[in-house]
Amino acid sequence: MRKTELFLIFFILPLLVGCWDERLLKNSRTVYLSGFDLDENGDYQTTSIIRDMNISESSRGEISISNKLVTGKGGSIKEASMAIDRSVPGNYDPAKGRALILGIDVAKGDIYNVLDPLYRDPRVDLNAKIAVTDDSANEIITHLSENEVEKGEYLYELIHSSEIHSEIQDITLRSIRTYLFDEGKDFMLPYLSKDEEDNEVKINGTALFHDHSFTGQFLSTDESTLLLLFMETKSKKALLTEQLDKKAGGSVSYNVKSVSRKLKLEKEEKVHADIMLQLDVEIVDYPPDHLDKQEMINFLENRLSKILTEKADALFKKLAANQSDLLGLGRELIAFHPSIWKEIRGENYYEHILVNPKVKVNVSSSGIIL
Repeated sequence: MRKTELFLIFFILPLLVGCWDERLLKNSRTVYLSGFDLDENGDYQTTSIIRDMNISESSRGEISISNKLVTGKGGSIKEASMAIDRSVPGNYDPAKGRALILGIDVAKGDIYNVLDPLYRDPRVDLNAKIAVTDDSANEIITHLSENEVEKGEYLYELIHSSEIHSEIQDITLRSIRTYLFDEGKDFMLPYLSKDEEDNEVKINGTALFHDHSFTGQFLSTDESTLLLLFMETKSKKALLTEQLDKKAGGSVSYNVKSVSRKLKLEKEEKVHADIMLQLDVEIVDYPPDHLDKQEMINFLENRLSKILTEKADALFKKLAANQSDLLGLGRELIAFHPSIWKEIRGENYYEHILVNPKVKVNVSSSGIIL
């Protein structure tokens, strides 16, 4: 019995000697932010911020951190990254990349050409955020490398903050793949630009996509919030401000507490999508006050319902003009009305759908001041 135990011990020990696929941090050049552009010749240009951790042997193991902006060009994304790898000491490691930026020329093409090599690399963080810029990714990343201490962290937190406030859709490298291969649903990505006055990178709304490509149009943050409410994907907050007439007090700000939606699809000459959106809101800013009176509550509910219905109608006309089915009406038809989908199925199926939105606002809380 003892001989058997000793045999097992000596047999197992060689399997525990170490990790066969270890990658030492001191040998890696870790990527924290990457962007992709097309140059004038149609080649891909990758721009990255890499971080070096230098461990000093002469100073009792003290660690110094440095950031470096690097670029590489190639006929493919992989070739461009290999060009960077050859230009830096150590291994080009994308494991810590928390954000990816698509230049406008790349976004208007098939973005899967950029994303495919990323999915094939097991080191890439699939929870990385993706954004589109109104110019080149290189310009945005160069600005961040010169002005932001945390580099990639700044952009990640900027995007995450807008997601929390229901200003942009929550999209990661992992989740976007679902939309790319769904013929009945599109998506939108954060739309970045550099504010020349403040000299800061800001999110100016969301870029509309159809199939795998940027349509060239974007939604404002208010339009994005309203669309996310129709998609029933409200995050922790959804704060909106509507302009009223001067007699009614100028403007009112409110936070959407809960959302419910009813969708009805019918086939006539076109497919009619009747959408009823009900919002329970709390007033957070309304100087005229008098919210203890039911007449004032009724006035605000009716006025906000009318304003939001008009905005929703304009919003869905904008989506139809760009063939961008962010609401996933095609997916609804595939799942519940396959016979209708069979009739209109195609790249531009959205032109056969007429959306009739209606919004009903209920003021469920008037705030702590009456």
